[in-house]
Amino acid sequence: MPRLIIVLSLSLTALLLSGCESGNEPIEQATPVDKPKVLLVMKSLVNPFYIQMEQGARQAANELGVELIVRSGTNETLVEQQISLIDEQLAAGIDALVIAPADSIAILPVLIRANELGVKIVNIDNRIDTNAIQRAGLPAIPFVSVDNEFGGYEAGKILAELAGPDAKALIIEGPRSAINARERRDGARRALQENNIEVVASEVASWKLESAYALTQNVHARNPELNVIFAANDMMALGALLYAQEHGLNDWLIAGFDNIPDARAAVREGRLAVTIDQQADRQGYQGVATAVDLLNDKAVDDVVLVKTRVITADDNPIF
Repeated sequence: MPRLIIVLSLSLTALLLSGCESGNEPIEQATPVDKPKVLLVMKSLVNPFYIQMEQGARQAANELGVELIVRSGTNETLVEQQISLIDEQLAAGIDALVIAPADSIAILPVLIRANELGVKIVNIDNRIDTNAIQRAGLPAIPFVSVDNEFGGYEAGKILAELAGPDAKALIIEGPRSAINARERRDGARRALQENNIEVVASEVASWKLESAYALTQNVHARNPELNVIFAANDMMALGALLYAQEHGLNDWLIAGFDNIPDARAAVREGRLAVTIDQQADRQGYQGVATAVDLLNDKAVDDVVLVKTRVITADDNPIF
C-alpha cells in the first residue's frame, strides 16, 4: 500500500479511537419550540382600514415571536361568518384571539367557547358589550380602540365650523348593533346640534359605499336643502361623495372616519372636508401585543385608547 494511504488510514483510526475513549455523547439537536398561535379576526378586508390593521398586527407578531393567523369576513356586518372562522381555528388549536367584532353582542357565544378552551381574548376596534360579557360569565376582556364618540364629535365640529348656522345635515350610520357606530353618530350629532345645525336624517348604511350612495340619494330627494353629511366610516363618506359629484353638488361638506387612502386623497383635493385617522395599524399592533402579554401572564390595562387624529385639507394631523 502506498505510504500516503497508510498514513491517512492510521490518522482516521486514531481519530475514531480518540472519540470512543473520550466518552463524549453525541450532541443532540435542540427541538424547535412551537410559537404561540394568535388568531386575528377582522370584519372585512374590502375596507382598506382592516388591511392597515393587519399590517400593524403582523409587525407585532414578528417582533414578539408569535405566529399570527389572520381571518376576515367578506362583509363588515357578517358576524355569523366571524363566528364560523373562529370555531374553525379553535378546533385547529390557537392560544389567543384578537377580535374586531361585527356585532357587539352576537359574537359572545364563540367567545365563551374560546374561554372554556383557555384561549386568551383581546377585543379591538368595536367594543364588545361589557354588560353582556358579565352576563355571560366571562372574565373582563381587554379592549384596544379609540375614543369613537370624541372622534365623531371632532369631525362634526369641523363640519359645523365650515358650514355655519342653519345648515341641514345627514348622519350616515354604521350598524346600530355596533357600539363604535353608535358612539360616532352620537358624537357627530352633539357637535352639529351645539352649532345650531339641524340633523334632518340619521340612518344606517352598514359601512357600505353603495348603501351610503342610495341613502344619500333618498334623503336628498326628501330634503333638497341638504348640504352637510357626517359618515361613520370613509367607505360611506365616499358613497355620499360619489352621489354629490355625479349631481354637481360640489359645495356639500362631507366628513368620513378611518383615513383610508381614497378618503385621504379626497380630503387633500378638497372633495371631502375631513376624515378621522384612528390609526388602524396601531390598534392591530397593540391588540397582538396585549395578547402576548396575557399569554405571558402579565398584567394588562382594561382599556387602551389609541389617539385619533383629525385630517383636514392641508393633510396635517390635528391632535
